[in-house]
Amino acid sequence: MTSPPRLTPLLALLESPASCPIEYVVGGQTLKGTNREAAAQLLADDAMRIRCGNSPVYQRWKARRDGGPPETGARRAAVEAYVSVGFNLPGQPVNDDHVQGHVAELLWNRLMQERSVCRDGRQLVRAHSVKPDPLEPGGDGLVIYRDGQGTFVFRLWEIKKHDAKTWVSATIRRASQQLLSRGHEYLAKLAGPETIDEDGPIGELYADMVELWFDRSNRAGVGVSVGTSDHRAPKRPVAFRSIATAFPEFTSQGQVEGIVVAVPDFPGFADRVKEIVWSGL
Repeated sequence: MTSPPRLTPLLALLESPASCPIEYVVGGQTLKGTNREAAAQLLADDAMRIRCGNSPVYQRWKARRDGGPPETGARRAAVEAYVSVGFNLPGQPVNDDHVQGHVAELLWNRLMQERSVCRDGRQLVRAHSVKPDPLEPGGDGLVIYRDGQGTFVFRLWEIKKHDAKTWVSATIRRASQQLLSRGHEYLAKLAGPETIDEDGPIGELYADMVELWFDRSNRAGVGVSVGTSDHRAPKRPVAFRSIATAFPEFTSQGQVEGIVVAVPDFPGFADRVKEIVWSGL
C-alpha cells in the first residue's frame, strides 16, 4: 500500500536554532521540476477538497482533471460553482493577489495537517481547514494540540503572501500586529460555533479560548506563516522577532511559531495551482 503524497519533504524545511525563542521553519527554495509540479497538484487537490467536502462534485472535478470528458448541464454548472470560489473561471477577471494569498494559505494548511508531532512534544488533534475564499472575513488558521501532560492547547495563525520589494520581516510584523489587535475577534468567530457539537475537554477548550487568549495563558499561542518567492527567504532569526515582540507573555517553548515557504517565482507557482484547478472544468 503506497503512502499518501506529502508536501513537507518537497520543501526541504530548515528549522530554527534550538536557542531561538521563536520556533520557525524556512523552506521551498529548491522546489523545481517534478517536485514543483507535484506540490502544485497537491495544493490544487486540497483546494477542491476544502470546497467540495464529500460532495460528488469533487470526484467529477478530479475525473476531468485526470483527462476524462467534461461534464454538461447542471453537473458542469455545479463544478464551475465550486471552482469559481477564490479562483474565478477562465475568461473572467482574476485577482492575482487573492490567488497568491489563497495558495499561501493552502501551503500552511497542508503543512499543519502533516505535522502530527511538534518539537516541544505537542501532538496534533485538529487543524481547522483554511477558508475556501481568501476574502472571507475572520481568522486564517486555528490548530489544537495535546501537550505532553495531556492538556489541550491551541495556536492561532495569521497567513500572508509576500511579493513586495521590502524584507519579508515587514509582512511578518504586519501579521503579528493583526493578531494582536484582532486575535480575540478571530477566535470568537472560530471557536464559538464549535461548542455546539464539541463536548468534553475539547469543547471546554473552545468555550474558554477567548478568555485564555486575553489571559495570555500557556494554553494559547500564535503563529505567522508567509508564502513568497525564494529570493525573499529570511536569512536570520531576527526576521521573526516581531511575533515575540507583539506577544511578550508567550514565553514557553512552541508558543510563538513562524513559517516561510519561499519557492522560486511564487506568483508563477500560484498561477500553476490555479491552472490545475481550472483543468477540472
